[in-house]
Amino acid sequence: MKNVARMEWIKLRSVRSTWWLAIAAVVSMAATGAGVGLGYRSHTPVATAAQILNNSLGGAIMAQLLLGALGVLVVTGEYGTGTIRSTFAAVPRRRIVLAAKAAVCGGAALAVGLFASFAGYLSGQLAIRGTAIPAASLADPPILRAVLLTGAYLGATALIGVGIGTIVRHSGAAIGTLFGLMFVPMIVAGLFGESGIAVGRFIPVLMLLNSVAVTSPIPGLFAGWVSVLLMCGYAAIVILGGGVLLKHRDA
Repeated sequence: MKNVARMEWIKLRSVRSTWWLAIAAVVSMAATGAGVGLGYRSHTPVATAAQILNNSLGGAIMAQLLLGALGVLVVTGEYGTGTIRSTFAAVPRRRIVLAAKAAVCGGAALAVGLFASFAGYLSGQLAIRGTAIPAASLADPPILRAVLLTGAYLGATALIGVGIGTIVRHSGAAIGTLFGLMFVPMIVAGLFGESGIAVGRFIPVLMLLNSVAVTSPIPGLFAGWVSVLLMCGYAAIVILGGGVLLKHRDA
């Protein structure tokens, strides 16, 4: 397993798309944080620390798709080039390959997600310097929790991408599936108004915006850490499903 993981790490960092997607995720978070801070500088009434933080982390909506796409490409990139055959020839135990891909991609995405989350927080705080808006300190547990859980959520999204990529095997179709699973349920839940909260608390984007990347979750939704665990559960389901298909399908 250790040698397979090392092989996957070499492949992951040697592909340019990995770096572009990681950089884009960080930039999207930082740009959103700065834009929010600048927008609130002249806002009346004066914004609260919670408002600034909640909106500064809103860039995670884009970042989740970028890191989810990274997870997809970890698998589908090899199917597209045909190198997956060489990988399975070197490591016949396909589930070991999938486990290594998930571990390496998940670890890298978690690191990028945390970095991006802190970038969103810091850029928002820098943008409000010199104003009457109170700063959001990381010494405040709800603030720190929201930043850390947002990074963990982004890491889980990449793992979901790995699972979807394994099931679908085609880059465009897998990324489209990821996009649909993230946003279509949110639109459907919105049609039911407040009664949709019972279902909405299970939907990724709604969990992110109303439970994970906020200081105080909306009543009726899961706590932030529960939402992140639920995302990890989704990732485990699709990866396990991909593992079953991987064992029985041709490369």
